[in-house]
Amino acid sequence: MTDEKASIFFRLRRLQEQNRSDIPGVMMQKNMSAFTLHEDAAPEPPRSTVSVVVHPQDPFVSEPAVRQMNAADIAPGLVNTRFQLRDSVVKPAKPDAQGNYLYWPGTPEFDQINSFYYATFTLRMYERYAHRTLSWSFPAARLLIDPHAGDGANAFYSEQDRLLGFHSFQVENEFIYAAQSADVVSHETAHAILDGVRDLYNESFGLGSAAFHESFGDMTAVLVALHDDSLVRRLLEWTKGNLRLVNFISVVADQITERLRQRGQEMPGRTVYLRNALNDLKSLPFDQLPNIPSNPEVELGREIHNYSRLFTGAFYDILVGIYESLRKSMEDRMAIHSTRDIVGHILIGAVELGPVGEMDFVDMARAFLAADSVLYDGKHTSILQQVFDERGLFSKADSEAFLALLKGLPDVRAPEIIDSAVDAALFLEQKIAPVLSIPADLTPMNAYRNAAGSTFITYFNHRRTTLSGSLYHEFAGSHLDAFGGLTLAFDATGRLRSVCLRPVTDEDIRQIHILTADLIAAGAIVASGGGQLTSAQSLYNQPDNPVGLWLANPPLLDAPLASGRAKLVKYPVIFDHLPGHITNGLQYLAAWRRKLLL
Repeated sequence: MTDEKASIFFRLRRLQEQNRSDIPGVMMQKNMSAFTLHEDAAPEPPRSTVSVVVHPQDPFVSEPAVRQMNAADIAPGLVNTRFQLRDSVVKPAKPDAQGNYLYWPGTPEFDQINSFYYATFTLRMYERYAHRTLSWSFPAARLLIDPHAGDGANAFYSEQDRLLGFHSFQVENEFIYAAQSADVVSHETAHAILDGVRDLYNESFGLGSAAFHESFGDMTAVLVALHDDSLVRRLLEWTKGNLRLVNFISVVADQITERLRQRGQEMPGRTVYLRNALNDLKSLPFDQLPNIPSNPEVELGREIHNYSRLFTGAFYDILVGIYESLRKSMEDRMAIHSTRDIVGHILIGAVELGPVGEMDFVDMARAFLAADSVLYDGKHTSILQQVFDERGLFSKADSEAFLALLKGLPDVRAPEIIDSAVDAALFLEQKIAPVLSIPADLTPMNAYRNAAGSTFITYFNHRRTTLSGSLYHEFAGSHLDAFGGLTLAFDATGRLRSVCLRPVTDEDIRQIHILTADLIAAGAIVASGGGQLTSAQSLYNQPDNPVGLWLANPPLLDAPLASGRAKLVKYPVIFDHLPGHITNGLQYLAAWRRKLLL
């Protein structure tokens, strides 16, 4: 090893020790960083298919239908290279003599097939858009699926258990199964996919990263629905081609919540949240966001599911804008298909080009503009600019300045080979930092090249903060970590096309302190080992869907930095829950009409 490489190696060891956020015995082991620029193979088309019966969207919107599934993606026992069924109730469904899985709703086997099909479909969709195999955030090939994980109107993604879980609940004499909703399955699968691409988003206590996780799930549900020709035909019949009308594509999991509303059913605890992508929400300064809005249908708040609708609405506006442009020169159905793939490529492209850790919706607006610039040579820039400007996310003047910076990037070329973190650190220090004035004290995260020849290299660092003051109660004195970093992207010619340097800012820390106080007040913190804080139980509600995990005694690995203090980390499960009241589509529209008339 050369002296230069040795120096880099020991510096990286120090950085990695400082930046550790995984907690042995509590948080699961993260996926190991990968450093290889061998071009990833393109996903192979199916050579043979089998028939399955599924609900194309929601069990109360659509009738069951037969769909074709890649035979290589559904082996006996309901397993493939990326998913494996683990049903808590019954054994896996068996194929018939022809290899088909033709089970009807009302059987547990149908729930298995429906959840397995849509989880696999969602992952394969994003792998096509990303032109590469997408890894999970944990060091294992397969994510488990349990379609009968428990009782209650709930669905979740558990990083620690490597599991997608779907619950069921009863309304009078009718059982409702979350696993029967394509919306719900694709939403939860999207959490796992995003966690694999950007695992630090799920480490963040910030509003932007957590809310984008929810928005990504809803945007995914829209894209999956638009892949089904029967739904597209119904959509065009319903709206006469006007996608600005409320429709079953823009409303996520509406029918499950409508079922509850019709029966006057109260479902305490975790359940699927209704989010309508067709909204007119505008960005507000953080300090103007209430924790709990008085009128959540038409008002933004700091609760992440509520706040996520801002970006989901912008995404839907972009989809409609591109569709309306394309339908001028092609038939409506083809315009929808083309639009779906354009926004799908832009969405996953924006994630890969965007921040690696702390972020807000302004950062993601920039990433969308960068993705359109890199993937489509800015063909849809005017639509994106108009939407982001109208939503108050990113002004047209700011977007013009940002795009000018992208076009003015120096002529830096991607390395042919990066086989280690040391190689990535040397590349940053020798080729990037001098010409872009970027600090070199960043820890390499990963490097890869997709099947289209594009190269991505990411780095990260962290900033530690301590919760001080009486509003943190028993948790005062605990510390938590926030993460920033750098993303570099090069096109197939090796030319640098995008740079996203997003450090942790003072404003990030200020907001995280406020949001953490919100979580404490809501009783959303649990103690390590699954037990709840004895002293906190008398002060706060029982944590029903925890967001934070409190480590009263940090492990020895972290003790030198923590000085023996307790630590707060994100709970390794993402739950989706319902707001305090349930509305239907007509009530939603009426609420918006009242707002506009005021």
